[in-house]
Amino acid sequence: MVFGLVKVTFDLLKEQSKYDEIMSDLAIDTGTILSFSDRVLEDALCDEMETIEPSIKDLCNLAVEAATFICEYIKKSSANSLLDSITPSEDKESIRNLRIPFKKLNEDLDAAVSGATLRAVSDIENDLLLKRLGPTENANYQGDRGCMDGTRTQVINDIIIWATEQLGKDVPPQYFNIDRMLWVYGMPGIGKSAIANSICRRLDDMKQLGGSFFCRRDDPARSETKSVLPTLIYRLARMYGPYRNRVAQALRDDLQLMPQLASGELFLSSLRSLNAHPSRALVLVVDAFDECGDPDTRRQVLGHLLKACQRNQWLKAIVISRPEHDIRSFFNTNDIVGRDLGQDDNSRTDIRHFTEVRMKMVADKRQVSQDPEPWVGERRLGLIVNRSGGLFIFVETLSQYLMRYRNPKPPLDRLLEGPSEEASIELHKLYLAAIESRVNAEEAESRLISRAVIGVAPHRALCDESIAAFTGLEIGIVISWVDDLSSLLYRDKTIQNGIRVRHISILEYFTGRFCPLDFRVDVKQADVELSTYSLQTMMRELRFNICGLETSCLPNSDINNLSERVRENISDILQYSCLHWSSHLCANLDPASTEICQLLDSFLRGERFLYWLEVLSVMGKVPTAIVSLRRIIACSRKFDELIVNLAKDGLRFVLAFLAPISTSAPHIYLSALPFTPSESSLWKAAYRLFPNLMSVSEGRMTEWPGSSNLWKAHTDSVNGIAYSSDGLTVVSCSDDKTVRIWDAATGAPVGEPLKGHTSYVESVTYSPDGRKIISGSSDKTIRIWDASTGAPIGEPLRGHRGRVVSLACSPDSRYIISGSHDHTIRMWDAETGTPIGDPLKGHTGDVESVACSPNGRNIVSGDRDGTIRIWDLATGSQIGEPLEGHTGWGWVANVAYSPDGHIIISRSSDNTMRTWDAMTGVLIGEPLKLSGGLTSVSYSPDGQKIATCIFQETVRIWDIETGNPVNEPLKGHTSLVPSIAYSPDGRYIVSGFEDGTIRMWDIDTKKPITGPPMGHTMTIFSVAYSPDGHNIVTGSGDMSIRIWDAATGTPIGEPLKGHTNYVRSITYSPDGRNIISGSYDKTVRIWDAATGALVGGPLKGHTNIVGSVTYSPDGRKIVSGSGDMTIRIWDAVTGAPVGEPLKGHTDSVTSVAYSPNGQNIVSGSGDGTILIWDAATLSLISGPLTGHTKRVASIAYSPDGRNFVSGSWDNTIRVWDAATGAPVSELLKGHAKNVNSVAYSPDGRNIVSGSSDNMIRIWDVVTGVPLGDPLKGHTNEVNSIAYSSDGRNIVSVSLDRTIRIWDAQQIPNNGRTASLRLLDFPPRFLDHLVFHSSGSGATSSISLVPGSIDTQGWVRGEDGILMWIPEDCRRGLMTHTIRIIPPDALQRGVRLDLSNFKYGKSWTDAYYSM
Repeated sequence: MVFGLVKVTFDLLKEQSKYDEIMSDLAIDTGTILSFSDRVLEDALCDEMETIEPSIKDLCNLAVEAATFICEYIKKSSANSLLDSITPSEDKESIRNLRIPFKKLNEDLDAAVSGATLRAVSDIENDLLLKRLGPTENANYQGDRGCMDGTRTQVINDIIIWATEQLGKDVPPQYFNIDRMLWVYGMPGIGKSAIANSICRRLDDMKQLGGSFFCRRDDPARSETKSVLPTLIYRLARMYGPYRNRVAQALRDDLQLMPQLASGELFLSSLRSLNAHPSRALVLVVDAFDECGDPDTRRQVLGHLLKACQRNQWLKAIVISRPEHDIRSFFNTNDIVGRDLGQDDNSRTDIRHFTEVRMKMVADKRQVSQDPEPWVGERRLGLIVNRSGGLFIFVETLSQYLMRYRNPKPPLDRLLEGPSEEASIELHKLYLAAIESRVNAEEAESRLISRAVIGVAPHRALCDESIAAFTGLEIGIVISWVDDLSSLLYRDKTIQNGIRVRHISILEYFTGRFCPLDFRVDVKQADVELSTYSLQTMMRELRFNICGLETSCLPNSDINNLSERVRENISDILQYSCLHWSSHLCANLDPASTEICQLLDSFLRGERFLYWLEVLSVMGKVPTAIVSLRRIIACSRKFDELIVNLAKDGLRFVLAFLAPISTSAPHIYLSALPFTPSESSLWKAAYRLFPNLMSVSEGRMTEWPGSSNLWKAHTDSVNGIAYSSDGLTVVSCSDDKTVRIWDAATGAPVGEPLKGHTSYVESVTYSPDGRKIISGSSDKTIRIWDASTGAPIGEPLRGHRGRVVSLACSPDSRYIISGSHDHTIRMWDAETGTPIGDPLKGHTGDVESVACSPNGRNIVSGDRDGTIRIWDLATGSQIGEPLEGHTGWGWVANVAYSPDGHIIISRSSDNTMRTWDAMTGVLIGEPLKLSGGLTSVSYSPDGQKIATCIFQETVRIWDIETGNPVNEPLKGHTSLVPSIAYSPDGRYIVSGFEDGTIRMWDIDTKKPITGPPMGHTMTIFSVAYSPDGHNIVTGSGDMSIRIWDAATGTPIGEPLKGHTNYVRSITYSPDGRNIISGSYDKTVRIWDAATGALVGGPLKGHTNIVGSVTYSPDGRKIVSGSGDMTIRIWDAVTGAPVGEPLKGHTDSVTSVAYSPNGQNIVSGSGDGTILIWDAATLSLISGPLTGHTKRVASIAYSPDGRNFVSGSWDNTIRVWDAATGAPVSELLKGHAKNVNSVAYSPDGRNIVSGSSDNMIRIWDVVTGVPLGDPLKGHTNEVNSIAYSSDGRNIVSVSLDRTIRIWDAQQIPNNGRTASLRLLDFPPRFLDHLVFHSSGSGATSSISLVPGSIDTQGWVRGEDGILMWIPEDCRRGLMTHTIRIIPPDALQRGVRLDLSNFKYGKSWTDAYYSM
């Protein structure tokens, strides 16, 4: 309005006949802004409005002031009848004061509205959107594919009026909906897409097209619903600048945001954040929506569109599709009637006009004579229109068909013979005529081409050259075949001339029952042929470094021209083969041919498997590998066992190394291959080709962790566990603040842990569609993750004020339900993350469990107030009264619906499980009473059984009908079982331990699929080396003794059992033939070290625990110390006690040791003193020796017998003169907690100590100074330590239940200078390394300093990424431990050999071309 006023004033001034110079200058200044104002007035959608907003405000203020002054000036001049009369001096000054800011404003506008500036800003944002949104470029409308002029005008006009204006008098209101969304539908071939293109073209011309997406079933990019919203967001952002700014900012704020996964949230949140909106409606158009995705995902997209239109009055959406049930149901549910194109009153007139024009085109092209009458004529025209049945595709196909004939009259007359039939039948007859006239059914080549063209169509259309290359036919034959069927097929220039059907109904005809067998495409045969073509192509064309990458330091994402390299170096058929070979191969379960099996065997066994992963890596399609290999494994009936095992081996490789494979193609070889188990078929086939890789010199796995092991990765209690809907993966959550995904078949962790929660993760579940993982935490948030990639989707869901302990999803995956310790239940939109309505309130205690009914209508919840409540999901209101029945202070910890939704089951802390009628809330039968309490329940998929976890470390299965247990409990857990879940097929149960492990059970055998743990199941108290150093023996709180191979860490024989309580102390006889043990059961036992058999009966006499035992140096006697404050000597052969007990201590005797000459015994006690005894006379020689202020926990003699060392709970170590009992040196201080064990090195030069601070220290005996840093690795108190007989190793045991072997002669990281000559590594990388040997072997045993590996597992240098370390090696590579017993994939010492490591610009030297 302001600009209009100024413009009118300026025009008036220009016409004044008398105009003085000063006023003229002001008018000219004012005029300079009019071109800009015209631009703004012309385009209300100006992208730059926000950018120039400050200048606009100044402009308006100044324009008003100038216009006011000019009007007053004109008024005075008119009154004087002279415009050129003398201007008062004050007016001149006012004019000057107005002109100065005009000049400055003009400069500001030049800067603000600079085309270059605006283009630069928008180009940067557009590039960001293009990169992050990944819009589908060829999904936009095509203006030349609209309706023919003069046809469909009423339909198009009605829709345009609805889209651009409010409802008018001329628009039939029954077609439209006040919710600003329109559905247009009709049967195939009726012309829906032509109408859609026409609508888009009209809206585009009016600058009101917000964006379009034209779906297509035979185009992968256009047939996935996840592509729809990102593309529409991108188009709308390009159209409307403020929206572009909001989207760009959202993408910048969250670098992890993956729009194809969180596009609904991004779409709605960015619209919601707009401060302004365009003055005219913008319209989004989606065509052929029925050809996109599946019913569930389509419903989600429609929901987002509807919400966006309802919340933003300037936004509208048009959806065009076939009337599929799910689409119709959505619109009916939301009271959107839609417009049926089949009911269009003008359709016959339109199709008649369309026919006339098309037949004239045929006549013109074929020069058909129109004399004496038009060649079609009224009769033929009427017949064509009748046979079309209103389908424009019939007329279009007919015209294309007739144009192939020099004289089109005869074929037209043949087609019009006989009576008209149903439209679809007439269309099929036309398709058949087009095929018969051009294709010889007897020609094998023709059938081969048709199978290839139609077979690839669901995945990606291929061009003539690719079809020829696949089939082995000459290119001319393929070209001719496509040309002959040009009425049905065309070459799509937007996808490299891929051969496509002109209409999706043609594809359906070729493969459907209406097509005669002579021409029908046998899809099964097509898949067999295409799987053969694909495997042959991969075997022929795959090669190392196929894209010629120059360095291994750059991730794929940082290689600027990678997409161009892919196009140039990877042929079209190789790209297709790498992506789709398994789809064709596993399309049916018929046994594969010998040829295919041989090809598949060669592919999976050899290096081409790695080259395939390389192609997928540079294409950004690595998840395809997981899907492909799982298909092979799932279709095991097709292949022999060897092929299935090869596929399993390949799958383990991909799952284990998903991160480096996806991140950087070179690291498939540099980082993944070296850590592959040495017995893997993949390693055996490939290692000769890659001689210059780093190698794992210590700690390398020989085989993939098999089903005999527990699933280990969590470092704290597993709180929740769930299967994916397809049963292929399991998700778990833990007190370690992470969520993990597991491969259900192998138990292998998939990728990295999902991190983001800042406290315990209490609950986790999959969405029923399998696309999302939802987790709830003590940090009061809910997080959504992409199930295939593990990437977080959007921001955490915040709203609860207490721990989120239970989650559920609605069956359609649209809603998330959460229960919290804030006493409320919340519902959330699963796509947007926004809360739905207010919290559900009613519980008076913490909500412990929630579940959604199978029909999606109700929610059930249980809480600590002992009640169960049922809620209406749609309204959020409570249904009926609370269900009460659990007794006393029992709180309801679990609720679940039966699969049919008829029953609710609850378990309570009152040690009962109850069943309720879901409709009436009435209690069914008697409660199921259990001893020990329940921790979790799960229904079997068939609803006939319930699996329960019991506090007593067992899993039980119950029959629903009888309430009786099915067979015996499933035992195997060694700690509390907080969570349990059935597999979707009901064959397996997975259960999570409080100790952080997961176990899988076979329902039929009632046994764990994973075997028993290899190690002790409770604390290990004592450890000793055999005299020859070959074996290690341990005693544990699980009442057993185990013998281990010191070199491999594998157990030798079965556990030695006989004690009835904790085994507290253990050692070998000097000759290594026997083992003695002392126990909390007050006995000493002797064992045959070779057989594990007991030698005689237990040695009885102590009246309290036996805490320490040892042999005399000659092996003839045994000494034991006890909690009864006495020491006893025993005959090692007969087991008889020797003499009377030695008494003198006033508290437990915690440690005893013989002097090396066998003459003395030294003892330490809980009374803080040490006594020295004569071994022959059993009399006290010296003591009590005082100095320690707390319990003396351990004592050991030096090898020469001159000294002994003591470790105490006062955190110190003392060295004593064995002869005098005097302290030899100052206290050895360094431990922060109790010193539990001490030992001398065999050469007497060092002392080793183990402490409750989880660390081990080595001390110099002479100086009392600790050598180097403490040895770290144990995660709990170190209970016992010992040196190997050669002094090279130290063994330790801990409360963490592990045994660790350490290098006692470890060389500190002082070999770097020498190593610089050996390794061409950058200094920053050398800072990460610890060399465990010196000189020429410095690079053969390397570990990494703590902190050198980032959170994603990468070690980095100045130039970028250097190597990736698997998660199960990171801890072991940054510790001094060289072996962990029992062998554990997650806890093992690891060392690297970098002697031949080629990386960076030399990375290709890792490969040797044979």
